[in-house]
This record gives sequence, C-alpha cells and structure tokens, in this order.
Amino acid sequence: MSLESDKKAQGKDDLRRRLNITSWDNTFENFKPLKGSTESLRVFKQLASGKATWHMLMVYGLTGCGKSHLCEALSIALATRKIYCAVTEWSEQVRLFKRWMRSEITDQYDVRFEQFRKSTWLILDDVGMGTKGTEWEWSELEDIVNYRYRNDLHTVVTTNLDLKLVPDRIVSRFRDAEKSRLVLNESGDYRPRKGVK
Repeated sequence: MSLESDKKAQGKDDLRRRLNITSWDNTFENFKPLKGSTESLRVFKQLASGKATWHMLMVYGLTGCGKSHLCEALSIALATRKIYCAVTEWSEQVRLFKRWMRSEITDQYDVRFEQFRKSTWLILDDVGMGTKGTEWEWSELEDIVNYRYRNDLHTVVTTNLDLKLVPDRIVSRFRDAEKSRLVLNESGDYRPRKGVK
C-alpha cells in the first residue's frame, strides 16, 4: 500500500469513528428489506435525500430489525452531501450528560447540553436500551425533542420499546403529520439471517 492510499484509508477510518458507524458497508443499498421493514427504509431514504418536507422521524420495532443499520446508512448518505452527523446511542449520551454534570468546569453541562440539542442534525439510536429510563432521562429527552420540534431541526430517534413505555409528550411530536413521521418496523431479527443465502 502506498503512503497516499494509506493516508486515504486512515482518513476514512477516522471519519467512520467520528460518525460512530460500525462499517461503511451499512448503506441503504446493502440493506435487505424483509417483510415489515420496507416503510422504514423508504422514510430513511427520503430524509437522507434532502427532499423531505418533514424533519422528524421516530422508528420503533423489535431488537435486530435493522434500525441501527438504517441510522448508519443515513449518516453515510449525509456525509456524501458533506453533512456530518454521528449516530449517537442514547445510553452513551446519558453517560456523557452525567459526566458533564459532575464536571468541575462551571456550566459545562448547560453549555454542552445546549450544543447537543441545537445541532443541525441528530440521530439518536436505541432509546431505552442500556439505561434505567428514569424520570430525569425522559425529561432530558423530552427537552431535546421538544426544542428540535419547535425549531424544525432534523431529528431521528429509534427505539425497541413499546410506545406505551415512552412518554406521550415525546411520541406526540413524532405524530405530527406535517413535521414528522412515526414508523413501526415490523420486521423480525436480521442477525440470525446474516450470511444466509
């Protein structure tokens, strides 16, 4: 491998880590829609195209139904348009929030939280996984979603929770037919099918 191609490969790997995607192969083209997942694929692609008239998307469904793949595919598609948006796992973000609150730097939490909720694009994957779902966690998420809803900021949230377990004041923002889309991915778990021809 030449030095130039080595640098290019290193740059691509740095960008992959920055976007928090597991593989450059997790594209829309490589997503194999099963029965129940075609609507999820359609709305993700529509949002990625830049032609959607709406800006908020929540997709919910069982573990392994392809939600994270579609989040990564969206991040990759946006990067081709020079829009860089990392896929953020909610549990990791909650841990960051808690670390910022304990920081000795004055107002670190408020400043970082404000930057996070005001970002141009936000992809929040796996809400409800790896956290306790405390009242504080839900109130922070509600604050984020409500702010972004009111300010027409592109927001994607995925969860494997039954929507009855998600506060309605969060879900209701994604029920707005003008600004949002709320999609149930009814597909089963992809993981046991991987590598099966």
